[in-house]
Amino acid sequence: PAGHKWKAVQHDQKATWLAMWQENINGAYKYVMLGAASDVKGQSDYKKFEKARELKKHIDKIRKDYTRDLKSEIMADRQRATAMYLIDKLALRAGNEKDTENEADTVGCCSLKYEHVTLEPPNTVTFDFLGKDSIRYNESAEVELQVFKNLKLFKKAPKRDGDDLFDRLTVRR
Repeated sequence: PAGHKWKAVQHDQKATWLAMWQENINGAYKYVMLGAASDVKGQSDYKKFEKARELKKHIDKIRKDYTRDLKSEIMADRQRATAMYLIDKLALRAGNEKDTENEADTVGCCSLKYEHVTLEPPNTVTFDFLGKDSIRYNESAEVELQVFKNLKLFKKAPKRDGDDLFDRLTVRR
């Protein structure tokens, strides 16, 4: 419109929004999204569910591998196995790095911080964090003893609030 100009035009094939702007009242970011019934959205969902069907063929081996790696001497493998256990058994979203300047400070399993996890012996873990769509996830769960021991190790000093729980993981889309 007259008197306005675009800040930028982006071509991002992975974005689910068509337009984004920063609101002038409280500075929140607003998005224009594709409709749930749109062809483009439908194709994306179709691919996602097809990938899940393919995963069904491999899940037993994946579980066997991550269960073995829960005791790995290599810390990156142990962290990956523990994160996979939490994603699989507790249905946590994987989570990944993002641009916190343009997105809410939400997390998933792989981006959990020290303060998001509280350990209660012998094997109860309490999670408290903002998840997808800024919905608070505050749940306790009993986990396998090895997973509890791993989380205790991952929270060991000198780690403190603000530090990544899974500091040896790299997450890619």
